[in-house]
Amino acid sequence: MEMESLRNFETICIEVPKVYDFCFQAERRENICTPLNTFMPPTGATVRCTIKNATCSEVSRSEPNESGRANVTFAVVVTYKLEILNTEGEVVQTFRGLTFSFTKTVVLCAPEGTFTNCEIVNAACGPCLILGNQICCTFDLCIVIQSVAIVKILIPSFGFCTPALCEQVSPEGPFVCPPTLFPPQCPPLAGR
Repeated sequence: MEMESLRNFETICIEVPKVYDFCFQAERRENICTPLNTFMPPTGATVRCTIKNATCSEVSRSEPNESGRANVTFAVVVTYKLEILNTEGEVVQTFRGLTFSFTKTVVLCAPEGTFTNCEIVNAACGPCLILGNQICCTFDLCIVIQSVAIVKILIPSFGFCTPALCEQVSPEGPFVCPPTLFPPQCPPLAGR
């Protein structure tokens, strides 16, 4: 039965995004410092750092070599917030809307006609230290990068996908839905 269904397919052309390269990189940025200006933190103060947003986008690309590989540079922008806490854990000062940025260059299979997608899938901030009149923090970012192109490919098709009935919570008995409405159908005879 399975062998017969394998022979009953047609070849179809579909348009899909094809991934040419897909990689990740852990990036650590140390000593990202924020000046305290005139604020003087209390003795024993600690710092809580929260990353509000992290974006990544392509800014330049070299000509691909004969194998289609290119140096692709991305701009990464991180927005974060710092809160200074006293020894009782109360927030005594907040610095919002802080940002830092940097560029990251990687080698990708990115021939002419591809576009890139860069995403920060995980980010962490800390530890942060109060050093003189500034707060210096360490940031860890997990960057996922891919190069993609929309292509048309031939694939074997066994037909369209049809949805299955969603599984749902069944009502508790004696209620049955749906009830048996008709007698069961006889199986088909061979050759019909």
